Amino acid sequence: MIDLHNHLVRYVVKLPVHATDPDMEVAVQMARIAEEDGIRTIVSTPHFRPERMGDEAARMYDLLHSAVDTLNEELQRRGIQVEVLTGAEVAMSEMLPDLAKRKLLPTIAGTRHVLIELPQTTYAPWAEDMLFKLQLKGYTPVIAHFERLADAPVKHISPQVLHERGIKMQVNCESLMGRRGRSVQDLGQSLIREGLAAGLGTDAHEPEHSPPLLTTCRPIVDRVGGRGTFDHLTTQSAATIIGR
Repeated sequence: MIDLHNHLVRYVVKLPVHATDPDMEVAVQMARIAEEDGIRTIVSTPHFRPERMGDEAARMYDLLHSAVDTLNEELQRRGIQVEVLTGAEVAMSEMLPDLAKRKLLPTIAGTRHVLIELPQTTYAPWAEDMLFKLQLKGYTPVIAHFERLADAPVKHISPQVLHERGIKMQVNCESLMGRRGRSVQDLGQSLIREGLAAGLGTDAHEPEHSPPLLTTCRPIVDRVGGRGTFDHLTTQSAATIIGR
């Protein structure tokens, strides 16, 4: 299985705009949990917030890649059968086209797919325009946990319209299980039911309370989307995003 949204690399190296102190053992523990769940590929998606980084964008970009290399080496040394790919959860910003031009946009596994978090607390009328500008530059936006916009006090963005425009949407397992509230759960299940979801993510932040588990939501995904939907979203569909 492929986990499209996971924050384990924040424990590997100190990253700008992250308060987490490095602890390789925590990252390894998360990888072990994922391996036991059947996850073989994890997209590393630490928060990448251009508006808060200032001149740190280039250093952050390099750190993300070196941290993934370091983690993969450690996992191989310990015999853990999980591969971690580069990426980030990129906060929506008017700086994104410029970062793309400077080749500092942390895409998923070096592909043209980029995981983007839309604003959830402020009104951003330019968000759809930024997505379009990225598409004009040859990138495919993948919206992180789109279902969480159900409770966001922002302009409504139609998932059907985004899908028609070639923009992809990733759904979190925790949302489907109701851990973010009923309205978020309903929207997440609607994305699955209508075939608008392109892949699933654990959005794992730590081993105990936010572990990297996908199979926990298998029954819900297959019940809502039909038998085989879970396997499709965690393998074939997700594979197109990571370029395999």
